[in-house]
Amino acid sequence: MITLKNVKSALLGLATADALGVPVEFKSRNYFKKMPVKTMQGYGTYHQPAGTWSDDTTMTIATMESIARKKVLDYTDIMINFAKWYKDDEFTVDGLFDIGNTTGSAIKNFFRGNAPLTCGLKGEHSIGNGSLMRILPMAFYQKAA
Repeated sequence: MITLKNVKSALLGLATADALGVPVEFKSRNYFKKMPVKTMQGYGTYHQPAGTWSDDTTMTIATMESIARKKVLDYTDIMINFAKWYKDDEFTVDGLFDIGNTTGSAIKNFFRGNAPLTCGLKGEHSIGNGSLMRILPMAFYQKAA
């Protein structure tokens, strides 16, 4: 059963794990063997304060906000929310500090007038894992019959 508490707990878990990872993004496995992450840290990879989540949580929040408000999966509205993040720093802790190349290109394609489902890239080097980290809203989305 999907409840508001379940959704909030899932989002809080995602944001917490993301914030734990932001300062150590791109570190090697050996680094973590020597320096395991046990507490919130700040000013690492992106020079952000402790507790800052990344673009993955931001885009998850933007997606969830659209679904909650519209009560449907509206790709244009979700892309509009992504554009609000990209241009206006909405859905962030304190502004955009990182964006993947593929994500940035897709949002720019949306600005150019491309339909949301055609904004993504198809090249061999455009297959990041960001979309996997942002899939949480689909676990809670239930299409009305």
